[in-house]
Amino acid sequence: MSRNFPVSSEEDSFVTRREFTKFLGLTSIAFFAGTFVAAGRKLWKRAMAGRGGAVCVGGIEEVPVGGYKLFRYPTEDDPCILVRLDSEKVAAFNQHCTHLACPVIFNAEARQLECPCHKGFFSAEDGRVLAGPPKRGLEALNVSVRNGGVWVKHESES
Repeated sequence: MSRNFPVSSEEDSFVTRREFTKFLGLTSIAFFAGTFVAAGRKLWKRAMAGRGGAVCVGGIEEVPVGGYKLFRYPTEDDPCILVRLDSEKVAAFNQHCTHLACPVIFNAEARQLECPCHKGFFSAEDGRVLAGPPKRGLEALNVSVRNGGVWVKHESES
């Protein structure tokens, strides 16, 4: 130890309890802020989606019976799937699996939507969970057929 510098260099590598506690506190605040921002963004997006009206996603003749059509609603970042179950019945859902957001695909033979990532299965009629790890059903969109066009909007809209 030198007279000019009374602290030995071995002690420099140790972290004090105060420094460690400060680090944990600041890290916790950062995680809380990130979670708050993500939740706020999701709520804002949901509130803004409710303001948009119905949109035409195509003609009914574009989707054969047992077929599907992919589209984006209410923004370009929201993939959705429209399925035609029979000549009169169509249904539309958000395409993100509620388990880990993998895109679901339509299986016409089984009349269900399937998540290939973790084997989640949803009813093509109403989006409810049939099997697999998802706990919540798919977000359903309100579908109507008018003048040969298929119109969709969120269920919460009137």
